Amino acid sequence: MIYIVKLELSSGTPDRTARRGDRAPRPAAPLATLPGVAIQISPSILSADFARLADEAAAVPNADWLHVDVMDGHFVPNLTLGLPVVESLARATDTPLDCHLMIEDPDRWAPAYAEAGAGSVTVHAKAARAPVRTLREIRRLGARAGLALNPAEPVEPYADLVGEMDMLLLMTVEPGFGGQRFLDLVLPKIRRAREILDGREASVWLQVDGGVGDDTIERAAEAGADVFVAGSAVYGAQDPSKAVDSLRARAAAAAGLG
Repeated sequence: MIYIVKLELSSGTPDRTARRGDRAPRPAAPLATLPGVAIQISPSILSADFARLADEAAAVPNADWLHVDVMDGHFVPNLTLGLPVVESLARATDTPLDCHLMIEDPDRWAPAYAEAGAGSVTVHAKAARAPVRTLREIRRLGARAGLALNPAEPVEPYADLVGEMDMLLLMTVEPGFGGQRFLDLVLPKIRRAREILDGREASVWLQVDGGVGDDTIERAAEAGADVFVAGSAVYGAQDPSKAVDSLRARAAAAAGLG
């Protein structure tokens, strides 16, 4: 499946001067500095109308992030959007962008997304040849650095990398397409990841991505996740903003924070 994107965000070729101008996105704040925020919702624009991305971003002003799935058709069997769209979207919204790179050779491409204005850039452990160097470079450029694991990848081999990341992303579907069903078999891994993060007293967020909705977010939150990517559950709702509030409330209650 190939998406053809009609941009209504900007005209012309994006440049560094423009993206560093007055419309630069606000920097992502550490969780501890956000009063009363322990659960974060990151609506995935993969489920939004690609011809109206600026409007779709504005439809969820209460979202903590906008999740941007970048797919290259090689690492995953789908092709979505890339750097020019991220640059334009970063100028069109004040909500920080949570860029999830499902691409080959993220060591080469990830820094450009941080430079483009993303507040968070996540690379897949399976795709990165030099994950430590890449995570450090993302941080050096001012973005939060995330490491993603597919459902079948164990978390334990990456425990020693906790200090190099700001977020650990656990896929709860096979990456590549939206609208898939949540894989409950990942719940034990979420619990193990939470134990590892808590055991190292690391201020690392634990994100889940895939099949997150009203009927699954509570299980993921109870297992220990605190950042939730939701696509169709938000953009398929009649009121996306209310859907964000509903998801956050359900997760907070399940985590004992409500």
